[in-house]
Amino acid sequence: MSLREYLKENKVDQIEDDEEFCKKEHETVMEYCWKKKFLITEDDLFCIVGRGLNDSYEFQRAEYIKDLWLEFGDILMNPDTECIEEEWKEFPAGTHREEIWTWFEETYGISVAKDLMGL
Repeated sequence: MSLREYLKENKVDQIEDDEEFCKKEHETVMEYCWKKKFLITEDDLFCIVGRGLNDSYEFQRAEYIKDLWLEFGDILMNPDTECIEEEWKEFPAGTHREEIWTWFEETYGISVAKDLMGL
C-alpha cells in the first residue's frame, strides 16, 4: 500500500478542522514510515514533501536509523572474528560486522563512519 492509499484509508484529507487535520496527517505519515522501516518509494517521498512534512520525515528517519544502530550495538560479537554471535534482523549468527555495516549504508544511503559513529 502506498502512502497516498494509506492516507486515504485513514480519511486524513476528509478532516475539516485545521488543527485536527495537521495532527492526524503528521501522525499518519510518520506511522506509515515507521511501519515501512523508512524504506519508502519515491512516490511516497514526493507525497511527504508535497505535504510539507519533509523535515519531520528526515528527523524521524534519522532517529529510526540511530535506534537500529544502537540495537545492533547490543548484539554479542566475537572480538576475534568480529562476527555476530546471535541472529539479528535477517543476519544469521556468524555474519561479519562489515557485512551489516554495508547493509546499513546500502539500505539507508548513509555512512556508518560519518553518520552513525561520528568519525
